[in-house]
Amino acid sequence: MTDVHLQPQPRIDVLVTDYETEERRLRTDYAGVAYLGDEPDPETGLMGGAYTKRDVDSRLFLPDTHWYDADQLESVEVQVTAGVLQVASTERGTQGLLGALVEPEVEFYEHPEGAEGVGVCLWFRGAILSNVAVSYRITVVADPIAVQRKGATDLEEVPAVS
Repeated sequence: MTDVHLQPQPRIDVLVTDYETEERRLRTDYAGVAYLGDEPDPETGLMGGAYTKRDVDSRLFLPDTHWYDADQLESVEVQVTAGVLQVASTERGTQGLLGALVEPEVEFYEHPEGAEGVGVCLWFRGAILSNVAVSYRITVVADPIAVQRKGATDLEEVPAVS
């Protein structure tokens, strides 16, 4: 199985009004980069060339996820987009090969340590032939009362939950 490391951007939370119902909704945008394979070099941001076929099947809690009341998510709307940012070159100095990644999915899962609420999980599946960096953006639009606990805002102190 391939390691996946998330490097989130600051989360954005805004109150919006639903166009059709005129109800208040909380729009939360989660964004960042998922590194599949090795972590990038901290100085250059580039990933090393590990030219090996590896399966990817990883569900990861977003490090800054809000924790939601599952019973209040009946009208939740979720959108996810992802795009390849970097395919690491091989150890021979040639361009690496991607392999195949299926459409990323977003699911809500219970807290891994038994705390109340469900968090946002990003799921990547497929097979890679080199290290790959993928940008992601997840938008969650929900009733504001669905949020039981706000997610971390200081991402340097985020507990490791994956």
